Parts: sequence; C-alpha cells; structure tokens
Amino acid sequence: MGADNEIREALTNLIFNAVDAMPNGGPLILRTRVAQQHGLHSQESAVRRFVQVEVIDAGIGMDEDTRRRCLEPFFTTKGERGTGLGLAMVYGTMQRHSADVEIESAVGKGATVRLSFAIPTNPAVAAAVSATAGAVPPLRILVVDDDPLVLKSLRDTLEADGHGVTTADGGQAGIDAFLAARAQGNPFPVVITDLGMPYVDGRKVSNAVKTAAPRTIVLLVTGWGQRLVADGDVPPHVDRVLSKPPKLRELREALARCLDARAS
Repeated sequence: MGADNEIREALTNLIFNAVDAMPNGGPLILRTRVAQQHGLHSQESAVRRFVQVEVIDAGIGMDEDTRRRCLEPFFTTKGERGTGLGLAMVYGTMQRHSADVEIESAVGKGATVRLSFAIPTNPAVAAAVSATAGAVPPLRILVVDDDPLVLKSLRDTLEADGHGVTTADGGQAGIDAFLAARAQGNPFPVVITDLGMPYVDGRKVSNAVKTAAPRTIVLLVTGWGQRLVADGDVPPHVDRVLSKPPKLRELREALARCLDARAS
C-alpha cells in the first residue's frame, strides 16, 4: 500500500540528482528487485521480504560527510541552484511509507540510492491496511502548518486517497479559513494542524475549531507526538496526536478511528 504519486516524485528527484552528478554524462541505471533479510535476533526466525528500487549513477560521488548529511533539509552541494529539499523530500516520503533509504557512494565512484519497502509477511495485515483505507470516505480536510514542504506533502498524500484538501500556512490563517468555510455553510469535518507554529500554535487552532464546532475531528501533528502522549500532555481539544512526519498508514488509521468514534 502506498501513494504512487509520492513515490513517482521521489524517483524523479533521485533521477534529477543523478543527472546533476554526471556533468559529462554517463550511464543512469534504475533497478528493482525483491530482497530478503533474515531475522537479526534468534527469536526472529521469519524471513522479511522487501521490494527495493535503486537509482545508480556513475557521477562525481560524495565524500562520507556529504553522504551522511545529504538527507538533512536545506543541505545542498549545488550552491545557488539547489534548495536542499530534494533528498529531504525523498526521506519524508520513505518515512511515511515505513520504508528505508540507503546511500552508497564514494568520491569519483558514483552513487547508489536504494529504497526498501517492506512486504507484509501476513496477507491479513495487507488486507487490513487496505480495508482501513477503504473505510474512510472522501472528506474535506483543512491542513494547517507553517512549513510549505509539509503542507505539500500532506496535501499530495491526502488527495491521492481521494480527499479534498485546503491548506493554510500558519495558525491564524487556519482559524480564519475554518471559520470562513463554516460561515459559508461548507464546514471542514476534519482539521489536521501542526503543533509548533509561531504566534498562533496548534493548541490555539484546535481550541478555536472545537469551540466553534465541537464535532470537528482535530488531528495534531508534532515532532513530540509520542512524548506528548506518554506525558499525558495531549491538548484537551485534540482527537488524535500523530508523530511528524505522519506515515500514510497512521493517517488513514487515525481518520478511520475518529470517524468510527464520532458515528458511535
């Protein structure tokens, strides 16, 4: 299960990077395979299977420091030409798909970027994931975040699942968009908001939304998700907390469970 448009965009980024790394041209190889990995611990006897996609260039390669840092947002070796968001976007996509990124490279020896997607060992798990996705009808969703990369990523992910998405770049813009839609008689049944935003944060957004329309589902996205839950510090006006960046499976599951709870 995955968002094909996200994976396509990730591969497109990797291909452009490979072309950039070969100013004098050279072979560019895309390779797919099914790979196996045996359990790392004695109690893990099961063999795990992966679908792997590799993008391989014969370009200038990377030194070890660049190889380690190249997945960081805004890290670029392209000077003015680069945003430093290409590989970070690829990494975010892989995170949402519970997949891994490996990079093998050396200066002057080209680079191999390997994406590994785990194949569910239990067919019932795959079926359950599919059923969960199918259980969520198309919704109008308002996404609030001050990071344009996160906004685009969440929008692409949710639209690929059939939802109608409106984005707001910050807390106050989110509250304004929510109240305006409600005043026009076309309210958002779901709001997904970041927690950490300047001036008007996710707590204020969720408070304003629930005060105006208590039955609205509010999902809070934050890099501190697990800690908030563990510390019992979940804001009172939030239905679910998701860790950032949210994985597609977790997003679908949260929407399905909140809809079920509201229906009951």
